[in-house]
Amino acid sequence: MRNPFGITERKCRKTDYDFVYSLTKKSIFPHIRDHVDIKEEGRYIRKRLRKSLPQIRILMKGKRRIGYYQIWTKKDYLHVSRIFLSPAYQRKGIGTFFMKYFESLGHRKIELSVWAANPAVNFYKKLGYKIIERKDHRCMMEKKL
Repeated sequence: MRNPFGITERKCRKTDYDFVYSLTKKSIFPHIRDHVDIKEEGRYIRKRLRKSLPQIRILMKGKRRIGYYQIWTKKDYLHVSRIFLSPAYQRKGIGTFFMKYFESLGHRKIELSVWAANPAVNFYKKLGYKIIERKDHRCMMEKKL
């Protein structure tokens, strides 16, 4: 799939940890602060991110880190665990491009989980994802391909 944005990706390094955590915090904390203890959630996210670094892909525009994603596969579906873009790169079609790219990988469906208060729910709905379950302020979404 041709990338019209000139974005490259690379494996996440330990030196990317602060970038990954900061982007995660900026992206989701405003949407979850009414539902969870932010300090406790921050500790939980830090712990999960440390374990996940080897599976995270850093998105680059030239030498600048602009975002990251983490996906994994299980049987015939793909799970989008995380996809975050720096605010300056949001609403430019990049997220749509990567979701379409994930859809082109040959899986029967894609699943993801998103906080219900996150505006990304509407983004995924526009791409054809449907809410299949709501639990503890989170939405499990999927799209059958």
